Amino acid sequence: MKQGKIEFIKFSIVGAISFIFHNIVYLLLIEFGINDTIAYSAGYCTWAVSNFLLSSYYTFHTQPTLKRALGFAASATIYYLIQLVGFSICQWIGLPDIVITPIVYTFAFPFNFVMVRLVLKERKKEPSI
Repeated sequence: MKQGKIEFIKFSIVGAISFIFHNIVYLLLIEFGINDTIAYSAGYCTWAVSNFLLSSYYTFHTQPTLKRALGFAASATIYYLIQLVGFSICQWIGLPDIVITPIVYTFAFPFNFVMVRLVLKERKKEPSI
């Protein structure tokens, strides 16, 4: 199997684990009366930390560095804004809380894979001529 396909499968597994963390935090916080957007954002922070570490070690076999963490944070911010738009649309049309996160993640997942791969993947430097 090609390396890109293996990475995508591993990234999907990492995404599923991180998604579960996100959704648990989100649903627990709204049960305690926390504002939906704040609860979603707190869940997203849980996702970001777990996704960065698992993607680094498991998916791309790289060491987490400050440079990679900053790149990941930048891509995660863009990804978050995409998700927040989807989240707001889902709330606006009246979807139940339990289905909002899965819908938003499904829509935004391909973008996240490309961005995280660019940030975390080790690139071999071409010899200079």
